[in-house]
Amino acid sequence: CAATSTLTCVSPDPAFRYYSLFTLGMLVMFECTVVMQRQRNLRELRSLQTPKMRLQAYRAGKWEEVPGEALLPGDIVSICRPKGGPGAEEQVIPADCLLLGGNCIVEEAVLTGESTPQWKLPVGGGGVSPQEHLHIKTHKQHVLFGGTKILQHTGDKNARLRTPDGGCLAIVLRTGFETSQGQLMRTILYSTERITANSWETGLFIMFLLVFAVSAAYYVLKNGLQDPKRDRFKLILNCIMIITSVIPPELPMELTMAVNASLVALARKMIFCTEPFRIPFAGKVEVCCFDKTGTLTTDHLLLEGLAGLPDRPPLELVLDPNQIPAAAAEVLACCQSLVLVDNELIGDPLEKASLQASRWSYSSDVAMSHDKKTRATVLQRYHFSSNLRRMSVITGLEEEDSVQPVPVALLKGAPEVVRQHCKQVPDDYDATYKHFAAQGARVIALARRVMPAELTAPELRSLSREEVERDMSFEGFAIFQCPLKVESEPSLKQLAAASHMLVMITGDAPLTAVHAARQVHIVTRAVLIMQHRLEAAGHGPDAYHKPGSIEADAEFEWVTPNENLRVPFERNWEDLLLLASEYDLCLTGDALAHVEGCGLSRKLIPTVQVFARASPEQKEHVLQTLRAAGYVTLMCGDGTNDVGGLKAAHVGVALLAPSATAEQKRKAKGDKPDKKSKKSAAAAPAALPAPNSAAPSNNTHDHKHNSRSKAGSPAPGTDLAVSKGSSKAGSSSKKGEKLKPGQAMLEQYKAAGRPIPPSLERMAAILDKMEDDTAQDVPMVKPGDASMASPFTAKAASVAPVTDILKQGRCTLVTTVQMFKILGLLCLSTAYALSVMYLQGVKLSDAQATLSGMLTAGMFFFISNAKPLPELSPTRPHPSIFCIYFFASLLGQFALQLSFLIFMYRTALAVMPEEQRQDSESDFKPNLVNSVCYLVEQIVQLGTFGVNYVGHPFNSSLSENNGMAKSLRISSCFLALLLTEAVPQLNESFGLVSIPMDLRIYLVVGAMVVLFTSFVLEHSLRQLFPAPKPPQKGYLVHSKEIRSIKAAKAKERKGQ
Repeated sequence: CAATSTLTCVSPDPAFRYYSLFTLGMLVMFECTVVMQRQRNLRELRSLQTPKMRLQAYRAGKWEEVPGEALLPGDIVSICRPKGGPGAEEQVIPADCLLLGGNCIVEEAVLTGESTPQWKLPVGGGGVSPQEHLHIKTHKQHVLFGGTKILQHTGDKNARLRTPDGGCLAIVLRTGFETSQGQLMRTILYSTERITANSWETGLFIMFLLVFAVSAAYYVLKNGLQDPKRDRFKLILNCIMIITSVIPPELPMELTMAVNASLVALARKMIFCTEPFRIPFAGKVEVCCFDKTGTLTTDHLLLEGLAGLPDRPPLELVLDPNQIPAAAAEVLACCQSLVLVDNELIGDPLEKASLQASRWSYSSDVAMSHDKKTRATVLQRYHFSSNLRRMSVITGLEEEDSVQPVPVALLKGAPEVVRQHCKQVPDDYDATYKHFAAQGARVIALARRVMPAELTAPELRSLSREEVERDMSFEGFAIFQCPLKVESEPSLKQLAAASHMLVMITGDAPLTAVHAARQVHIVTRAVLIMQHRLEAAGHGPDAYHKPGSIEADAEFEWVTPNENLRVPFERNWEDLLLLASEYDLCLTGDALAHVEGCGLSRKLIPTVQVFARASPEQKEHVLQTLRAAGYVTLMCGDGTNDVGGLKAAHVGVALLAPSATAEQKRKAKGDKPDKKSKKSAAAAPAALPAPNSAAPSNNTHDHKHNSRSKAGSPAPGTDLAVSKGSSKAGSSSKKGEKLKPGQAMLEQYKAAGRPIPPSLERMAAILDKMEDDTAQDVPMVKPGDASMASPFTAKAASVAPVTDILKQGRCTLVTTVQMFKILGLLCLSTAYALSVMYLQGVKLSDAQATLSGMLTAGMFFFISNAKPLPELSPTRPHPSIFCIYFFASLLGQFALQLSFLIFMYRTALAVMPEEQRQDSESDFKPNLVNSVCYLVEQIVQLGTFGVNYVGHPFNSSLSENNGMAKSLRISSCFLALLLTEAVPQLNESFGLVSIPMDLRIYLVVGAMVVLFTSFVLEHSLRQLFPAPKPPQKGYLVHSKEIRSIKAAKAKERKGQ
């Protein structure tokens, strides 16, 4: 664009000077906007800097206090919770540090979206081998990340290097932009640079247009060189201008405008994106994957009771604390990782529900029974691991009449895992937990063991995890209900109806996962679960063969949830494909590892609906396999266990509910949002305030949130109320509230007792709309709005934002594809106009070219502001411009437009007086041919925008897009004025001469024929070549192969 404008400005030919300056000015303004936005982002980031704590650093053999900004990698530091003082609560860890001594409890919600505080353990006491290489992802339990907050700390009094302030000993690993927070900030800061469409598609499309550009330039050069009187400089300049003009100079700006509009629309719904180039990917999504707990189901668990208790029927549920055995109550109350922060217990909702049901009290590693007769002190914790699927603690148990504490090991975890660590389990152990799991309950097995009394506390702490967790006594099952969120079922039903494959990937038990999957339309047929026989029988991993080995095949089987059908596993792909065609499949983590070892994961994973007992690494593997199989994937999760899958998907959506501590502070302030929340809300106008998107505390709140999400974007008028924070959601006249200009003017009239005429109300509405329009810039994503887990972060507690992202993605994809087509048609017409017709003396005036450019820029702006429809359609948009529909429509419309232009040119040339004729070397002069060709080009331009506007079922129709409709109507009326010559002075100002009546009739009739034919061609091609729909189930991709397998087996049976 700059090259075209510069070449035109330096050309001796004065034509198009204003048009070139207009184009160059538009480019400069666009670039200035980008620069100003970058500067504004930098200022906002600097203003949002959280105060970093000052730390004690060990340098030159002594401890000295240094500011957080002065830390260097390799520094030995002491980290503790900030002490009192202004802003102490807001101070954060200044760098990524490896914990060497002591333990901490940290809030990491600002980075990961995980609202539950995380325990951090010293690397020396976490079972890490000294020879093992440090890996941040694997050893994150020992890493304190920069930007997170210390909620509680306990120093190591026995450390070789004692800290002066009783803090935890740590070594600095990374500082500045190299930290996890720094990487997130860099992503946010430079996100505007990556607002673009698919670069390889753009490049190939430009190469396609370049063929026409070079052909046109060659035609001009060849004919120009045959004329010895032709100015060679102007000839070469004209050829260069053809090439640079045919390649659409507006393409980057127009695509950026489309993505920017989507960013603003998503931010209004509290959905923030750090990688804008992924928005069009959301329109192509074929497979939607979901975590279960905390994503589809609420993480506010309810303890229904204990089952499988001694001397009771196995299926009897006991919830009365007076009837719960003391041993089971000990495990419920003491085997947990809850922490007391500011007199509030925070941690895993399951553990909070367990403690509440046991009626024990807990404070600072000391638990007390409700009757005050039993006291348990936690001596050592072995924290829960998603890979091990269990947790254990060692407690010192003191009864009322005991002489000294009795050491007791307590264990809880997945039933099939706890079974491996028990000496003996009841005969109905499996039947009991599977009964409740099949009903969707989350089942936790409880076990304990009294340890030798002679062991001292230091000796107990030195025991390995394996020594502590052996020979346990089974104490019962804790049955938790994990109900679905109200929004989950309708959201996934809408996704399934809109041609998406649905998959669940969870760490929960297979029976629980299958039950939940059936409720949300992921599972729709009978189910087969591939599981490990030895694990189900209680054998530990030592008895397993290597996953993927031939010997291990016999250890796996397919079984229905009620175990009425068992099918041995065979690695024959044809047999697996037949199973997938008849049943919905579920793989456990062990089964997935075996399938991967067999080399079948690439084929089998796309046919599976549920993955249970999946580790974080396996979640990532599933997404990577689906991507490798050619699917466009989406992953939605809420916790740190989902980070790998969120990053591996094309579209990762992290649900970022407010953290527990943030909720406590908000409640302590009387539900008043702080200044930062107001500022964040103002950055995303019309967005629902963050507190209202918190994790639901009951079903009523979920229902209200669902009713809002179903309504699509907020109703007119509600945007203004919520855009300034939740405290302003009511009346707009509350004291201290900043009113918009129009509202302020009306309030002044009311205060003065003056009447308000309708004209003043209309003026006030216009003023308010102007202020809203000025706030349409892409909002700055704040660190609290985005997580490092995924490119999309929704400040909500349900999966409803997934549908919003997909609707906006489809809208953006359709907009970019139609922009490619419109620009392609305009540029092909430009190639012909600048070559063939230019050599024949047909030119445009500067005013004509400038007007054409302004109308084109305006209509592209209105196209980019098209809004998605409230519901997802089963019809899918074309995912790429390289399809039969796109090129058939492009070339077909171009042929019609070119034929119309040539016909009108020849007709006008035949009746044009001889004295009006001019050659290509002469300057522009108004004549009949120039006037007719200009009107034809303008009609073709307007028709191109009108015919190729997509509208339903992906975005607002042409009539609903008010800006686009008004622009077309005004442009059409303006052309009608020029054509009818109703205002002769207007025609003269644009260099148009009077056109004979018969020629005008040809022009009108020809325009109607071309527009009607183009419309029919475009819509016929959409029907003839629709976008392909992904199968509802993965096995349907192999339908032809399945039919041939079934036919071969039927033929084989007949032969027998």
